[in-house]
Amino acid sequence: MGEMITKPDANPFLLAILNLIPCGVPVGYFLMGQQKKAIFGLIYVWVPNVLCFGLGTLFAVMMAYDAYLLGQKLASGESIGELENGLDFLDSVPGFK
Repeated sequence: MGEMITKPDANPFLLAILNLIPCGVPVGYFLMGQQKKAIFGLIYVWVPNVLCFGLGTLFAVMMAYDAYLLGQKLASGESIGELENGLDFLDSVPGFK
């Protein structure tokens, strides 16, 4: 499988905001240790924003909610996987599973 991530000091709200705010760069995923998801998330936000004038913003909102759900797990003392998703349908997105 992959390495498990444990960060009991995670702040779910901060992780969600950091995934949403800085121009589609999912900083929250980087802080959680989910680098691969962060890189693919960057692509899934920027490419549609360039091609479809802002459509990637919808994916950025989904990633923010996903980061919030994963942050809640981390804050409660649970571990998450490198490619674990808080939203089940993200498992069907290439790069997110």
